[in-house]
Amino acid sequence: MVKFRREGRLNKKLIILISILIPIVLVTVYILFTKEQAKKSIYNYISKQGITEKQLKYVDFKKDYKRGGYNLFTYVNDEKENIHYVYHYQDGKVTFSAYLNDPDYIKEKAWGGNRLTAEELSMLKHPPLK
Repeated sequence: MVKFRREGRLNKKLIILISILIPIVLVTVYILFTKEQAKKSIYNYISKQGITEKQLKYVDFKKDYKRGGYNLFTYVNDEKENIHYVYHYQDGKVTFSAYLNDPDYIKEKAWGGNRLTAEELSMLKHPPLK
């Protein structure tokens, strides 16, 4: 009789452990998959703009906790030294924006500055895709 009670307790503990681990594993896999999908989509967009990975400098890939999704901040070598690009991935879509910022801040990866207008965006070496 004692053996059956111990086995029952062991099975309960094992079931509880598995029921805790499965959601943790599923959430982790989902997060990693979404992050890799975001990177792939952003780099595909960059490629369509005619930019090679060798042209990217000061690359910073981050989760966007305010809007959701992911951001890739970068400076492109052949662009004006005070302009950096921002790519945002969310729900399978990539959006592009560019900012005017102090070159020293860009080198330090202190992203920010003044967002370029639609007219200014069209005059970039690598304008947004249509």
